[in-house]
Amino acid sequence: MKRIVIIASVLVTALVSCARINSERPASEIMFQVARHSVATKADPADYKDAYQEVPFGTYAWYKALNEQDNAPYIINKKVAYIESTNTWMTVGTTYYWPYTGALDFISYSPYSEDGVAAPAPVITENSISWSTPWNVDAHQNADVMYADKVVGINGNVNTFNHGYEGVPTLFRHALARLAFRLRTGFTSRTAGGETTRWEIDINSMTLNDIFTTGTLTLNLAEDGSWAKPESNAWTPETEATSRPLDVSAVTTLTEEMQNAGGSFFVLPQTLENQRLTLTATIRTYRDTGEGEQLVITEENVECYAPLKTDKIDTWGINQFITYIITVNPVSDDETEFILFDPAVEGWDEKVVETMILL
Repeated sequence: MKRIVIIASVLVTALVSCARINSERPASEIMFQVARHSVATKADPADYKDAYQEVPFGTYAWYKALNEQDNAPYIINKKVAYIESTNTWMTVGTTYYWPYTGALDFISYSPYSEDGVAAPAPVITENSISWSTPWNVDAHQNADVMYADKVVGINGNVNTFNHGYEGVPTLFRHALARLAFRLRTGFTSRTAGGETTRWEIDINSMTLNDIFTTGTLTLNLAEDGSWAKPESNAWTPETEATSRPLDVSAVTTLTEEMQNAGGSFFVLPQTLENQRLTLTATIRTYRDTGEGEQLVITEENVECYAPLKTDKIDTWGINQFITYIITVNPVSDDETEFILFDPAVEGWDEKVVETMILL
């Protein structure tokens, strides 16, 4: 492989919600309206239910009384799930009601974890969310770790996102990063001097090397009410770097049309330094001199690699979806990569032989 082209795309959107405080109101059940940032629209939040209907989330709430000394925790790490029969999101096992006076603040996270056994649950206070127990992305590859914007001073179910149900406006953001790889070749043949060379490239394997898969993260509440991410926009690695093979079983012989190298997947947000992509391929070279095409060379398990850090991206950031487009060329476009010759003539090794001829 002579050239690998890498393109990264990132999407991050934001929405802030608020509600006023009423002094008195009739008792009603606390429900949730849940949303997540939408990659498709880049503006309006997508309905959490569209992709996460079967993924309950956890929530905390704090009661804010008219007199500050009466403030108290109200909900502590309760599961919230979708109830299809009523088209509502509600706490499971216990029904909570809106207080008559004062208001509630909410912090939610996803996916829900009751005791941290199935997956580490974050430690949540009124001003912080912390995955202090290291999170292993490979061990929980299907878990989309998310945290919601803090909801402050709300006293009733509202309809903010227009998704067909009312409740606490709960807008989730992704805490991990997500990667995807797409493959193609820049060309499959070249013709010169009336002869054509054609190549077939099959990808045997792709591996991410020297990546971090386990780490911790703490988010602190900023003055504007948003969650302040680390300056690096990455988690803190807690184990040594390792390798992760990618699924290329469905990748066919490369053409100029792009194809996916498996599906997208979650990775630990991390600063890029020595991380690289290693690729092995089989390259078959065909020649046609005018009498039909013939296979002339088969190169098995040709190995090459490319750094994952580029001038376009130096971090797999929190809440970023990054797509690498890999172009694998059998030879370089540069004419200097053609087979050239440097002819020279070795000097004669002269010898003088003296002999006698008898007559």
